[in-house]
Amino acid sequence: MIVITVTFHAKNRRTRSYKSEKGALKAVWKWLKESDDEYAYAVLIGPIYQEPRLIRNWQELPFSDPVEVDFLQTPEWRKLKQEAFELYGNYCACCGKGPKDGVVLHVDHIKPRSLYPELRSDINNLQILCEEHNTNKSNTSEKKWR
Repeated sequence: MIVITVTFHAKNRRTRSYKSEKGALKAVWKWLKESDDEYAYAVLIGPIYQEPRLIRNWQELPFSDPVEVDFLQTPEWRKLKQEAFELYGNYCACCGKGPKDGVVLHVDHIKPRSLYPELRSDINNLQILCEEHNTNKSNTSEKKWR
């Protein structure tokens, strides 16, 4: 097993050991990025280095901030949509039309996700609307049609 030892230098000094180079470098990247000390640096020592490796700038490391996943593309949302159709039916809560009438149905957040992110997974905040009514509603109305 490989062990990389990292000493973090700033106003204080601390040392940690990591089982992989990637884990050590990721920790250094995060620490330097969040550090408010312009003189902060880290020193890595391990069997893969011929001499200690000094890192002063997080930008020299090959990492980036995680990309936020769109909620509407998640398995959680797909499951919640299915539950909403099962609970509220396969028709528009506003006009009563459904697929048999040739309309496309949407699962709508009554209180918009942009204003109430904490309600994004609440089944009680969902309703079924046809494409026309959902488009006209946009995210400005909080009217509950069901």
